Amino acid sequence: MATRMFAVDLGAWSVKLVIASPGIRGATLLHVVERLVPPGDESSPAPGASPGASSSADQRARAVLAGLIDELRLRNETGYIGVFGDQVFTQVIEFPFKNLRRAELEKAVGGELEGVVPVDLEDMVYAFEPLPLAPAAGPVQADAARGRVAPPPDGMRVLSYAMRRDRAEQMIEIGRAAGYDPRGVLACGGAAVRLVERTPSLMQARTDGAVAVIDIGHDRTDLVVVAHGKAVFSRSIGRAGKQVTEAIARHWKLPFEDAERAKHSDGFVASSTEPAPSEQWAKIHQVLIAELQPFARDLRQTLAACRARTGFTAISALVVGGGSRLRGMASFLTEQLGIPAWRLTADDCTALAGPRLGPDAAALPLDSGAMTVGMAYDAAGGRPQFDLRSGSAKMDLSFLRAKAVPIGGAVLAVAAFAAVSAYADLYRVRKAEKVLAKRLVDESAAHFNGEAKSADAILSTTAGGAIAAASPLPKMSAYDILLEISSKVPPKEKITLDIDRLDITDLKVDIDGSVKTPEELDSLVAELKTIKCFKDVQRGPTSSGENNTLKFKLTISSQCM
Repeated sequence: MATRMFAVDLGAWSVKLVIASPGIRGATLLHVVERLVPPGDESSPAPGASPGASSSADQRARAVLAGLIDELRLRNETGYIGVFGDQVFTQVIEFPFKNLRRAELEKAVGGELEGVVPVDLEDMVYAFEPLPLAPAAGPVQADAARGRVAPPPDGMRVLSYAMRRDRAEQMIEIGRAAGYDPRGVLACGGAAVRLVERTPSLMQARTDGAVAVIDIGHDRTDLVVVAHGKAVFSRSIGRAGKQVTEAIARHWKLPFEDAERAKHSDGFVASSTEPAPSEQWAKIHQVLIAELQPFARDLRQTLAACRARTGFTAISALVVGGGSRLRGMASFLTEQLGIPAWRLTADDCTALAGPRLGPDAAALPLDSGAMTVGMAYDAAGGRPQFDLRSGSAKMDLSFLRAKAVPIGGAVLAVAAFAAVSAYADLYRVRKAEKVLAKRLVDESAAHFNGEAKSADAILSTTAGGAIAAASPLPKMSAYDILLEISSKVPPKEKITLDIDRLDITDLKVDIDGSVKTPEELDSLVAELKTIKCFKDVQRGPTSSGENNTLKFKLTISSQCM
């Protein structure tokens, strides 16, 4: 089993990489790294380029990833890569049935996705998980939720992630160019589930209801609602830290890099629980609130869409990602969303870091890389949720090719141990044979007045000196003869045979029946003569039967018993 595996998030602002060690009792984190992507041209792929064409940001992130792979000596190790934002399509699909095998459900999900996702099924990879049943909501709960709450389904609901096949293959090529072959392309649903499981401050929320994980990045914000240990809703919002930086740059006329540094050092958003302490902070709040109010509105609409599509209502929110570091963000979202929202606490970071990194948790980028940490925990279990690479047999075979050398070595080692074990068994058998042969010589000489005999010589004699008697057991039983006759009867395409009587004794076999034509009777007799212990097949007189059939009687001399 591999001693190390890792997960990668190629963000627009930074590359997050988390190394873990899988184990029977769970994974252990070994390292959490975040490296900034160098600034450059933010332009998209050129007009007319394919949908999977690399942007300038992809190329710069790829260079950072390659440097991390070499620095941390992760070449040819087991790694995974995450996909977020507008790279994936997320859908909640409802089916009228409740129980269906996984293979059949996969076909049903693919058929539904082809109708709602603007990608042909053959050009798409997708992953899905069935949703747990939502609790029934009464009128009071529906009013408190401020919107429609989906009723329990008659059948089942499924959360699916889908993406273009060429984009998934491009993500894998990015990993290969950096020095490793990504074993999986993971959507954010599974990472959010593992993050919620391992965050102590969410203990009460996990028990009482659904939790919204809000990952605020640079270009986008991913919101995943987790309930009963499963992701039940997921959506990406095109608003995040970048829009806040641009607002600072416009108002104070700063270059983008300077505005980004100013946001990190002096950014602040006020709320009723954290009001602005001075006029300067209030001015910063006024600049940022113009972007953050539409951002909060999009989050509210996403939570309302979750209630309307799944019936789950988030009762709390965990805010992670680089954007969560903005001073006052958690209090602001608590006020805007109407549910408690908080960042990772010190105890949360220690629990996420695990026993190896716990003492150094404060120095690790666990807040910005929280979803990557969750992805590492999800992948270290061996069967990550929402693996989009599993939707392509071509990509799965590439993983097998990468593991061909260690698998071949393991097979050779097993074969070598098997050969050594077989030789040891043969040596013990031959040694026992020599001991028994010597005992036979000694004991036969004592029994036959000094004449030593071999085992064959002793077995060929009897106590009275007579030749060995024939075995009294029959060569064949009546049942064996019946099976032999059945195997020789021509197939039904060549003969229409009805057996009226079949009598098997130790000396003969009598068969009475009917066929359609004399030729069929001749064919039956010819086949029965091929049975070795049938010495003579005698045909009795024939007569006409019902429906123009030919009745016959056969008497066969038999020496089978």
